[in-house]
Amino acid sequence: MPFVLSRPSFVDESLFGNNHSVARSRGAAGATDTARQTGAIVAATDVERMKLSATIAGQSTDARAAREASLRAMSQARTAKWPNTLDAQRQKKEAARHERLQAEEALRVAIDKEEEAFKAEQRRLAIERANKMLYDQTDRVKALHTRMHMADIEAVRNEQVAFKARTKERDRRRESLWVEQQKDMLRKMDADEDARDAEDHARRMEERRLREAQVALKHAEYAAKLETIKREGELMREKAADDLHAERQMEQARLATEKAAREESMRLNDYLKDLKKQQALDEAAADDKMRRYAIAKEKSLLARRAREDERFAARQAVRQRMIDAQVERLARMQQTSDTRMQRQVDELEAQVRGAERARHAKARADLVATHISRQQQLKWKSDAHKQEELERAHFASQLGELNERLRNEELAKTVHERKERERLDDYLFDQMAQKQATELAERRAEVQEADHIQQFLDDEEAIFRQYAKMCVAELQEEGKSTRPIELLLSKKEKLFD
Repeated sequence: MPFVLSRPSFVDESLFGNNHSVARSRGAAGATDTARQTGAIVAATDVERMKLSATIAGQSTDARAAREASLRAMSQARTAKWPNTLDAQRQKKEAARHERLQAEEALRVAIDKEEEAFKAEQRRLAIERANKMLYDQTDRVKALHTRMHMADIEAVRNEQVAFKARTKERDRRRESLWVEQQKDMLRKMDADEDARDAEDHARRMEERRLREAQVALKHAEYAAKLETIKREGELMREKAADDLHAERQMEQARLATEKAAREESMRLNDYLKDLKKQQALDEAAADDKMRRYAIAKEKSLLARRAREDERFAARQAVRQRMIDAQVERLARMQQTSDTRMQRQVDELEAQVRGAERARHAKARADLVATHISRQQQLKWKSDAHKQEELERAHFASQLGELNERLRNEELAKTVHERKERERLDDYLFDQMAQKQATELAERRAEVQEADHIQQFLDDEEAIFRQYAKMCVAELQEEGKSTRPIELLLSKKEKLFD
């Protein structure tokens, strides 16, 4: 069987020949598989390669080495353009690693430079802070800081004084408002009492009118009765001669009856007098209660004392005069009526015995009706007085509770405001003490940190002047007083040209 030389199917033909033979070799791949069973088929490129190998084998060692070097260079130049080879990928990875290392190195260099700059800046700031602390430890700067602190304290004190003035003004306005409210309440109470007085006066006038109307009605009835009695007397006078004998016989019995009637009338009159005295006592007790209420009211409302005394005294005097006049008039009317009735009874006792009995019965019934009406009026008046006293007592208790509650609220509010002011003062003092303690601790820490730094600035005087100007400008911008610093600077040379 003849020898057959062929390549594996996975080998790229372009690696061993020109590109024009690739298509030709690929087209003959199927024929190669068929020819394997029949004979040897060798590609032209293989024949050329075998010829080249035979030629190289016959050459010298130097020529062969030169040719291999040339071929290697050509192969390396060609493979440099092939990214899918193992060597290319290795070189690419190596290049990427080299670039990454260079970038990391550049980043480390930049970070080192930044750290070096930061440390240099920190050293510079530490040196400046140390110099500043050393400068602050000088007597002049300490004195300047002390005066600045005095300016701050003066500003805080001025603010406290202004706050206290505002608080005092607010309290004064509140007190004025409370006084105005009390005045309005007193005016309203005066108006209510005037209205009640007017209502009481109108009610008393109405009662007086009703009593006068009742008295006038009684007078009219009595006049009508007298007229009727006169007419009956004239009629009876005609019969007197006929009845004189019989009446003389019955005179003894009539005298006894008349005596009993007079005694009954006297008892009724005594009862009415006692009733009037009791009414006067009740009215005096009511007046005494009203006077005590007025005195208690005057004690709680000092501003109305003099005016209430005058009005109450005048009202009591007028009322007492009215009561005395009414009692005297009623007594006079009763006495006149009794005298007239007795005289008429004496004149007509011989003629009008039967009519006299009827008249006495009618008079007794009228007295009972008058007594009942008077009792009802007294009961109404007593109930009205009791209701009025209850209302006044309730109003006085309500007013006392209101005043007590207002005083308690005002006292609690005053105590609360005082405690708030004390708490605010304590807070301000604590804040100032805390601030001073914090500043002292910071200064001590800075002094301890700057103990090893003993530099003195050559331009200390200029810096002090500039610093003093800055402090004065800062205080002026904040609206604080610059007088403490000016007093300090006035003891030294003049700072400003």
